[in-house]
Amino acid sequence: MPNLKEVIISITSRCNLKCRMCDIPSGKIDELSTSQWKNVIKDACRLGAQTVVFSGGEPLLREDIFELISFTKKNGMSACVTSNGTLIDDRTAGRLYDSGVNVVNISLEGKKATHDFLRGKGGFDKAIAGLKELRKYKIESTVAATVSKYNYADLPYVLELAKENGATTVRLQPFNVIFLRDPGCRKEFLINKAEIAVAGEALENFVELSKKHKISTNPSSYLHKIPEYLSGREFFTRQCGALWYSCPINPNGDVFPCWIEAKNRLIGNVKEKSLYEIWLSERRLKAIRDIMKKGCKGCLMSCYDEAFGDELPAARVFGKIKKFKKLADSRKVINKTRQFLKGALVRSRLRYRFYSSYGGSWQVVLKRKLRGMFAKAGSSRKYPQDKNASLSSEISCLRKKIEREMRLL
Repeated sequence: MPNLKEVIISITSRCNLKCRMCDIPSGKIDELSTSQWKNVIKDACRLGAQTVVFSGGEPLLREDIFELISFTKKNGMSACVTSNGTLIDDRTAGRLYDSGVNVVNISLEGKKATHDFLRGKGGFDKAIAGLKELRKYKIESTVAATVSKYNYADLPYVLELAKENGATTVRLQPFNVIFLRDPGCRKEFLINKAEIAVAGEALENFVELSKKHKISTNPSSYLHKIPEYLSGREFFTRQCGALWYSCPINPNGDVFPCWIEAKNRLIGNVKEKSLYEIWLSERRLKAIRDIMKKGCKGCLMSCYDEAFGDELPAARVFGKIKKFKKLADSRKVINKTRQFLKGALVRSRLRYRFYSSYGGSWQVVLKRKLRGMFAKAGSSRKYPQDKNASLSSEISCLRKKIEREMRLL
């Protein structure tokens, strides 16, 4: 069974903007206290998570966000903040720096007119100013865009903005209806079949420009699916690994198998049971089995982008070999091989940068793995203990995990 890699905490539903494609702030949800979130973070550490992502709403509206980031770092995990960027001034950037945050993700939808149309007047200038403040404090920044019919033509410009303002990564994901309270409004953001080719060309330009500027982005196989997805096509899958390695939690402490299943499947609430118990519970395992059995329509959420590759790596390698065999000229084979290896090296470097933004550098990941491999119980890695959790409860959870893993062998 794959280990937990990241916990995505929607720490608040509140937001200082009213974005056209998001109704999250209109649904007021009670929020966990600072101490309750700390218990969640401690459990994430105990479960071996590498990263805690703080999202919203707008996470910077919570005054304790800096304390929670610091607490995450003290527990040996990377901390990522997803923000609209409008609240990041010199003071906020300084506090983010002091907290030890690994990366801050800023939303940019396109050119100024496009961005302000989607996110509100004045939002573009404030987001750019936020990026500049992060750069001043040498905080790694990434840029995110929600792709819809309104902004697909602006995506190459988003890359230019990222390059200009020192962002290392641009993450794209297509508009998703889960952010709207009224699903009937989804058509406003979708494209017609006649626009698929035009949107595809814009995405292709985006991919090529990302290579030119050496900016990390989503897998190209994922990006090339976005135009058809925006036209209403579903990408059915039974193999989304996010069900195993990603844990989404809403402001009230509800835990779900994934964000797409949030309205249909609740697997627990951290106010009633610890995240540790919920993650190892039979209820969660059953929910995952049910989802895999019926299959998923394919959400194309960027946090699950690795699930939407066209083919397995081995198949891609054999495909390349077949092409090489068709080349009669040995010189062409050598040149093609060089080009292939050079391209693979560049893609690997960009992919590493893309994911290390959230999991930490390779040195950090290696250190964490070695510490876990050679640590004696209760010595090297000191997991913060929940004062209310009894030893018998922890032993019971471990026993359940072992029994489930034995059944899966």
